Amino acid sequence: MTHSDNDVRGVVPTPAAEPGTIRAMTTSPSSSQESGIEEKKKAFRILIADDHEAVRRGLRSALRGAGWHVCGEATDGREAISKVAELKPDLVILDVSMPNLGGLDAAREILKSPNGTKVLVFTMHESRQIREETAAIGVHALAVKSAPLSTLLATIDSLLIVTH
Repeated sequence: MTHSDNDVRGVVPTPAAEPGTIRAMTTSPSSSQESGIEEKKKAFRILIADDHEAVRRGLRSALRGAGWHVCGEATDGREAISKVAELKPDLVILDVSMPNLGGLDAAREILKSPNGTKVLVFTMHESRQIREETAAIGVHALAVKSAPLSTLLATIDSLLIVTH
């Protein structure tokens, strides 16, 4: 998957990944592989941080529907940092624009923690500046809210299932 400067609807790969690529499953799993994947999904814990209740509810519903376990929610960056320390999720989904402490500042702190929590920035901002800043911070992935839900779910799969 490649991205032009004007197209950030997809995912920004981790700096360690080959530029312009994303790790993802390329073949359809057999039914026994599928049940193994579903069991793995249930084992992973995801924290959602967004200041909009409707977004949190929608994400929680979509993630649960896809078989993921949502271990908690936060309404701002400070609460996200606190809950990451308390709940030790495998992944935190962070909105960029939140009160008290924004998602990018929260990501910087979360990435310093020894928990190994992966950070996915989920934003409505489709700009080169956001892509560059998230990459500089070391965020694991960037997903844009206007992209199809399947893009977000594939990104989560690539961060958790394929890397574990």
